[in-house]
Amino acid sequence: MESIREIICFSHDGIDRMWYPFSADLNTHSSVISAGNYYEIGELLMLIQSMFATNNYSPEMVNGENFKATRKFLVGEKMRRKECSLTFRTESSQYKLDRCFYGNYSIEARLQKTDSDVVYIGEDVIKMLGKFHKPFVIAEGRLFNYNSTILKPDNEFTRKSMVAMANSWARMVGIQDSRLELNHAGRWSSSGDYGSRSSTYRSRRPSPLTVLTCLSQAVMRKRKYGKCPPVICPFNVDTLSEFESIAMLDLVKHVCIEEGIQFVIGINGKPEINSIVDTIATPDLTKYYT
Repeated sequence: MESIREIICFSHDGIDRMWYPFSADLNTHSSVISAGNYYEIGELLMLIQSMFATNNYSPEMVNGENFKATRKFLVGEKMRRKECSLTFRTESSQYKLDRCFYGNYSIEARLQKTDSDVVYIGEDVIKMLGKFHKPFVIAEGRLFNYNSTILKPDNEFTRKSMVAMANSWARMVGIQDSRLELNHAGRWSSSGDYGSRSSTYRSRRPSPLTVLTCLSQAVMRKRKYGKCPPVICPFNVDTLSEFESIAMLDLVKHVCIEEGIQFVIGINGKPEINSIVDTIATPDLTKYYT
């Protein structure tokens, strides 16, 4: 199977909370997408994950009167069509993927091999996507329930190396009072707390340490196999101080350049962070609410 090596760019015509059209040209190594709030980032990551999914293609959702009640039951009356385009590169070729969604279901799909006349439509697109090692889109969640999805440790050296990297990086960005652990089944956990906020506050937020556990897995996968599909991960900057958040994003950038991996982080943007970090920011929507 071929691996998707890089996501070059993507665009959409509006989701739900991220209701406005948005496009981004991603860097080869590290990119930071900054949105107005964390919920928009969650929607965007789910959309990118849906673009590569092979179990959500259902063109019959918009065909025939017999499906009217089914559509209403599955996706509701207020759902609208959403169109998304994404360009990616594998070891041998570059592709442009276009999909149209109605709710959670893809009703149209088109895949073109750029610089050629090769075009796949409908079910043929789904079959082609099934032949690729796809990007890792990390779902939001607490660290203690997080399993290794990028690389599971199959030996003691790999396990200890990932733990050592993640803990070292945590100290570098200023997280001093937590220690990451990884068992042989690939489940991460943390002893101690991170940051200076209360445990009640933290329990409502995904851990920033998840970024570091994903980064350590991506690095080890690249070192072990010589390649790693892109990793797309959310990061709630409210879980750390401004200084720690900037340090985290800067560390990811330099590790990705050194190791040759693509790592995309979605954050709930703040002007103080956006002014220092090279972010791909969504439009300022405050003028629409005044």
